[in-house]
Amino acid sequence: GLEHSNMAMSARPLALNKQAAQPRCAAHRSPLRPATAPSRPVARRVIEIDFSDSDTQVAVAGIVLGLVAGIGAPLFYINRTERDEERLNNLRALNRATFEQTGEYMDEGEISKVRKPKWTDRKEWVDED
Repeated sequence: GLEHSNMAMSARPLALNKQAAQPRCAAHRSPLRPATAPSRPVARRVIEIDFSDSDTQVAVAGIVLGLVAGIGAPLFYINRTERDEERLNNLRALNRATFEQTGEYMDEGEISKVRKPKWTDRKEWVDED
């Protein structure tokens, strides 16, 4: 009976035999199948930031200032542009009302009292295609 059990063990396919399925040394491992380490619980680590470190403080200050400038500056200029358009529309309405009453448009001095000229008002926009 002992010979029969040894014979049955050697007749098993190699894939079922765990020792035969694993390579014997690292040189024989397939590059597509990495070696697996014994399974152990994975400890999750929390990123610890030391805010007392001067480099960290400078980095945080840079991030905050960058966000404020990157979001605040465009919002400020959009607000200024919208208010300037509103002033221009009011100025045009005032200029039309002045023309209807006096027959003359407002001169540059009167207009500059209502709205200070901007550099874009003096620029001549020419398409040079």
